[in-house]
Amino acid sequence: MPNCVVRFGGNNLKKTQVLESFVEILKSSTKNQIIVVSSISEIQDILTKSLQLLKLENLKSQNIILQIARVIEKLPIHLSDEEHFIKNEIEQLETFLKGIEYTGDYSLALQDVVISFSEKITALLLQKYLAQNELEAKLSLPEEFKLCVTEEYGNASVCLKEFAEAISKFEWDSINIIPGSYGITENNKIARLGKRASDYTASSLVSVLNTESLELWQIGKDYRTADNKFIKDALHIESLTYEEASELSYFNQSSVHPRVVEPLIDKHIPIKVYDLMNGEKKLRTTINSKSVVAQEVVKSVAHSDDIAILRLNGAGVGFKPGILANVTTAFSKHQINIRSVITAQTSINIIIDKASVNEAQKIIDQIELSSVSNILIEDKISLIAIVGHGMQVNHGISAKLFTAVAKNKINVVLSGSGASDLVSYLIVDEKDKTKAIQEIHKTFFNP
Repeated sequence: MPNCVVRFGGNNLKKTQVLESFVEILKSSTKNQIIVVSSISEIQDILTKSLQLLKLENLKSQNIILQIARVIEKLPIHLSDEEHFIKNEIEQLETFLKGIEYTGDYSLALQDVVISFSEKITALLLQKYLAQNELEAKLSLPEEFKLCVTEEYGNASVCLKEFAEAISKFEWDSINIIPGSYGITENNKIARLGKRASDYTASSLVSVLNTESLELWQIGKDYRTADNKFIKDALHIESLTYEEASELSYFNQSSVHPRVVEPLIDKHIPIKVYDLMNGEKKLRTTINSKSVVAQEVVKSVAHSDDIAILRLNGAGVGFKPGILANVTTAFSKHQINIRSVITAQTSINIIIDKASVNEAQKIIDQIELSSVSNILIEDKISLIAIVGHGMQVNHGISAKLFTAVAKNKINVVLSGSGASDLVSYLIVDEKDKTKAIQEIHKTFFNP
C-alpha cells in the first residue's frame, strides 16, 4: 500500500532541472509513491479550444493531433517511432475527434472524455521519462481503481465512501503514476472534477488511503505574500489554514485547485508544498486545520483578472422579488459560475468569470426582468483581495486597505468585506491593478 501521495504538475515536463531533481528524489526515497500528474497546459488548452472549432467545421481533427505532436516534440523526452503506448492513446483520441468532426456536435460527457486525454498523454510521457532514467513506474488509471465521482460533467465531486471501498481491492506498485482531474461515474463514464483538478484527485487519495500528508511538488505558483510578478521581494508564506489556502486558490495567486482541502478536513491531514532543486525537495508552505490568526492578520495580497461585473440597474431592483433568482437559475442551467453578488436598492452586481461574458449577455437578453432598466457589463477590471484569518475582529484592517488605495488616487469600482473573516476585497480598473497591488502590499508588509 502506498504511503506517500504526491501531486506533480504536468508543466514540469518542460523543465529539465525540475525533472532531474524529481528523478533523484524518487531514487533516494524508501516510500511507495503515488504520483498524481496534471496535464501539460498546452495540450489541455488545444483540446478545450478545438472542440468548438470542430463543431463549427473550422478545424480538422488531424490538425489537432499535429498541434499536440508539436508540443510533445519540444519536451526533453526521447520518443522513438516504436513507442506504441503513446501512439495508441493518440489514435484513440483521434477517433473521438473525428466523431465530433463528422457529426458536428458533442455532449458534456464526450467533452470530458476528450479533455481527459490531456492528462493521460502527460502521465504516459512522465512514465516514459522515468523509464529512460532507470525508474520503473506503473500507470494506474482512475477507471482501473474506480475513482468514483458524481455525474456532473465538467465539475464532478468525488464520492469518498464509494471510492474507499473500491480502492481497497486495487494492487499498487512501488511507483504509481495517475492522470489527475477525472473519475468514473456510477455508469462507468468519465467525468472531470474541474479544469485542473489533479490536486483534488490527490487529496481524495490521501483521505481514503490515510497517508500522513499530501505533498505538492513544484506547483506553478508558490504561496507568497503577493504575486512576485508585481512584488519582486514577495515572501513565501510558511503556514496557511485550510480556509486561507482555499481562498487564495480562487485567485491568480496560486495554481492549486480550490477543492484540494475538502477530503482532508475531517481527518486534519496537512498539505505540504515543496520546491524541487538540486536533487532535493525544499518545504515552502504547510497547510493544516489550525485556525490561528497571525499577529499581522493579512497573509497575502491576492488578485484575479478573470472577472467581470454584470450590473442590473433600475429604480426598483432592490424591491422587486425574483430578479436575482431568475438570473442565477438561468446561469446555473448554462454552467456559468457566479463568484459573488453585491446588491443595492438600485443595482444588482453579479461577479462572473470573464470568459462567460458573451454567453451571460445572451442569456440575460432572453430573460424578462421587470424593474431592470439598464444592463451593463464591465470586464476591464481586476479584483484585489487581502486574505487572512481575523478580518472581522481586527477592525482597522479594512480601513488600512481603503486608505492605501485612496491615498494613491486609485478608484474603487466595487468593494466587499464583512461576509467572511478571511477576506476583504475591492475591484479596480485594470490599468490600476499593478499600482494597487504594490501599494497595498507595502501597507501591510513594508509599513
